[in-house]
Amino acid sequence: MDFTYDDEQKALQQAVRDLAGRNAPVEQQGDQPVGPAKHDPKVWSALAEMGLIALPFAEELGGADASAVEVAIASAELGRARVATAYAEALVAAQAIALAGDDQQRKELLPPLLEGESLVVPALSEPGRAWSLDAYDVTASGSDGDVTLTGTKEPVPFADAAERFVVSARVGDKTGLFVVEASDAEVSGQRVKLSGTPAKALGTLDDAPAALAAAVNLGILAVSAEALGAMDAALPMTVEYLKTRKQFGVPLAAFQTLTQRAADMYVSVELARSTVLFAAMRLAEDAGESETASRLKVVTGQSGRHVGQEAIQLHGGIGMTAEYAVGHYTARLTAIEHTFGDTRYHLARLAAGLGDHQQVEVLAG
Repeated sequence: MDFTYDDEQKALQQAVRDLAGRNAPVEQQGDQPVGPAKHDPKVWSALAEMGLIALPFAEELGGADASAVEVAIASAELGRARVATAYAEALVAAQAIALAGDDQQRKELLPPLLEGESLVVPALSEPGRAWSLDAYDVTASGSDGDVTLTGTKEPVPFADAAERFVVSARVGDKTGLFVVEASDAEVSGQRVKLSGTPAKALGTLDDAPAALAAAVNLGILAVSAEALGAMDAALPMTVEYLKTRKQFGVPLAAFQTLTQRAADMYVSVELARSTVLFAAMRLAEDAGESETASRLKVVTGQSGRHVGQEAIQLHGGIGMTAEYAVGHYTARLTAIEHTFGDTRYHLARLAAGLGDHQQVEVLAG
């Protein structure tokens, strides 16, 4: 595979880098906020005006007719600048609507979502349960235009800013997808409580699992590319610190053990970069390629943990201060590892499919 960007992709990368640079957080006097990111309408409008939300969707749906590769390019630049947005979540919701919704739902829901006028996020996780594409305690009842949902979804990132949710709910022994108006649900932080809440079915029960899997695959690519951008920024910060910080009268880089650890960080970043680009190309060809998405999540999860932990340790005490960015990169890398299924979940999913292959290659890590 050729991982070289063409001229249009290079232009997109530079444009997103400029936009992200203008909206990057600045550490001052330890006032950098911690905890879940808040939705910033100004930044969201800037992303929408550049067409980033619409990138992977067809023109007839209001999209830019680009591909998963362009999503990876944009996400990496947002991660590099630590611009925290609902980008991955909105892509998952839009992909679910595009694949599972009927013509009327696509026409009604997608244009405002892709243009940044309406924030729609997925509500898939349930409290007290490990990550799964299957719904457990949230159930749907009724049929046709009289469907209601009952149960709790949590965590739902950016729930307090969303106008609608794409909710997974159990119907018998199957999982369906439903659209819920935020004003009809009880929203508290990242918790969405549904108590006989009106909902509209998104596609059929037979179509929903494949649409949900493809939508989450796109979200996995977006957050993994964001992690790559974070790693790509944390590594040079660490190398520069080793070159300038002196101990016993010499730069830290004079100690071979420390330079070897920095070299290992470089290997992890490049492994993640190759995996992100490979997965982007595969998902551009087949959005439902969940095995590739799981391999991507495992590699970027392991690489992100390694790079983040080493960046903190090699920076010493300043790596933990709120005024210094390396700690924030590590916090985001940790959060990403647990988004859309953690490393253990995706390793288990890959292991379950081993019987489908005559030969397998062992993952590094």
